[in-house]
Amino acid sequence: MSRSARDLAAESGATGLLTWDERYVELCADLAGELGLPYCDSEAIRTCKDKARLRALLAEHEGLGVRFAVAHDLAAAVRAAEAIGYPIVLKPRGLGGSAGVVRVSDPAEIAGAFLAAAGARIGATVSSYDGVLIEEYLEGPEYSVDSITVAGVTTPLVVAEKVVGLAPYFEELGHIVPPRPTAGLDGALAQVSRVHRLVGLDRVVTHTEFRLTPRGPRLIELNSRLGGDLIPYLGLLALGVDVSRAAAEAAMGEPPQIHAAVSGAAAVRFFYPTTDIAIQEVRLRRPDADYPGLVSFQSVVEPGQELRLPPREYLSRLAFAVVTGSDQEECAARLDAVEADLIVSGRALSVEP
Repeated sequence: MSRSARDLAAESGATGLLTWDERYVELCADLAGELGLPYCDSEAIRTCKDKARLRALLAEHEGLGVRFAVAHDLAAAVRAAEAIGYPIVLKPRGLGGSAGVVRVSDPAEIAGAFLAAAGARIGATVSSYDGVLIEEYLEGPEYSVDSITVAGVTTPLVVAEKVVGLAPYFEELGHIVPPRPTAGLDGALAQVSRVHRLVGLDRVVTHTEFRLTPRGPRLIELNSRLGGDLIPYLGLLALGVDVSRAAAEAAMGEPPQIHAAVSGAAAVRFFYPTTDIAIQEVRLRRPDADYPGLVSFQSVVEPGQELRLPPREYLSRLAFAVVTGSDQEECAARLDAVEADLIVSGRALSVEP
């Protein structure tokens, strides 16, 4: 008989528990609580996991709320959209990677968007919560911040500027650290700290996404884990900040040792196909060493693998590149050079209507 996660944790003599995986953050918090280890409160973790629950909490506080509703069928979604006003965004209540997140500009689009959000999955993973979250569209540039909270004090570690695409979906095409200097960022980070206190987060590293809207900063989501898409790695390359180590120290109840040494900028870009495709090969035209500032280029597909674009599949990535540079503009130029030499061969797949 296989042993449970609780038995394994208890037998290991662990002094802390930590997970990088969104699917297991609740389990990790529950186990830490049972074993008396220094981890974040389970209810705070659940508030982060359920996007509707988080929206309801923020709606109680001035300057944090957005118009939203939860719909369990198309008729309810139509009513919610009319009440909120277009444009709106539909998304699963509990799923990462922007899977199933769709912008809707008019009533003719809502049926397809509702089906996409309700049926979204990443591999075999589906939303942990029933219903589709419907909320007002937040206009403005999007950012993320990986923070650490210890003894009720939230400290931003790595702020990244986000690039999204494949509209009306919100596939994450890239991130850059640090972001370009922008009015409103300091106020947004102060708001992020406020939200952490309201949710009750402590002894944890978090990944928060927000937009700078004409009405001020507005939170998109709050995750009780490190950021994905290599964002912590970008922080290490550009700032010398080790978010992973800080997360481990927080999980053990130790004061984090943050050593920042700004050395420039770092960025990642994810490459997508232009159509649904069965892959034969993905590579660069020249050796990696020929591209200035290229830290890493990796194909993430195998020969014969089929990729389909949203809403048929999400995170349908061919490859990614990580670069460093003196600033954001140099990083962008270096990524452009890599993308210009990207060679993709394969067989186009028919797209069902």
